[in-house]
Amino acid sequence: MSSVERASRVLKSLKDEEWRTLAGMERASRGYGTADIGMVSRLSRLPLERVSFALDQLGKKGLVGSRGQSFLLMREGIEVMALRDYVGKDLVVALGAIIAKGKESDVYEAYTEEGGLYALKFFKLGRTSFTSVRKKRFREGSDMKSWMEVNYEAARREYVALKKLEGLSVAFPKAYAYSRSTVLLEQVSGFRLSERPELGDPRSTLLSLLESMKLAYVRAGLVNADLSEYNVLTDGASLWLIDWPQAVNKSHPNSAELLRHDVDAVVGFFSRAYRVQVDHKAAFEFVRGERPRLE
Repeated sequence: MSSVERASRVLKSLKDEEWRTLAGMERASRGYGTADIGMVSRLSRLPLERVSFALDQLGKKGLVGSRGQSFLLMREGIEVMALRDYVGKDLVVALGAIIAKGKESDVYEAYTEEGGLYALKFFKLGRTSFTSVRKKRFREGSDMKSWMEVNYEAARREYVALKKLEGLSVAFPKAYAYSRSTVLLEQVSGFRLSERPELGDPRSTLLSLLESMKLAYVRAGLVNADLSEYNVLTDGASLWLIDWPQAVNKSHPNSAELLRHDVDAVVGFFSRAYRVQVDHKAAFEFVRGERPRLE
């Protein structure tokens, strides 16, 4: 059972003092990583004896861990607080099946009260891996000190990027909300290009992909900065560009280099996988808005 599934199972069982203790643990974890019972008591504004009881209960539910005399917030604790936010805002009433599982995030179906369907993305960068991931994924504002902050920042950045892209093209999934290490997204269905699905017109698909990259760059001022066949979905006709937490503004000093990397990645993939030949330099100039069309 995943941490998300464990969090969803205990959501309704938590009492007020457990929620307050979790909130105190969250504040402590963002600033210090761990906290002793006195710090949690101060931050949650609960008496020591009540915090002690709440921490014991939260530990049994897998939401809080202990290290000697100190306590630490587990990923399940973060996820249960995020789920509570969505439920409290009447956005989500239940989780469904897992849609996608990756090294840095998992995506689940999320249902509305009316039966509508969202995709809920949970970032899961680990305690030991966040330093290398932070350097790779976050080229702006990379002074974050903890694994938790990296996950929170990933969710925030993806939400902000997708809001900038909203309305430019159906190729950019809509973002509806974010909470802690999660983003609530439009549900899109398709195969990753990395699976080499059958395409009706591969050349047209590549040109559509480059056109979407151009819209992101020229209209929204964004470079995905990690685009490849692994974060483009298609149903054979339409396509969607997913995964935007590492996106940078085109004013970033390395934006041209990062954009060239993205262009080379997708043009190179279509050459290898579908034998579609497009000049890399011409594609780069097209995406930058320096060339009106791409033959």
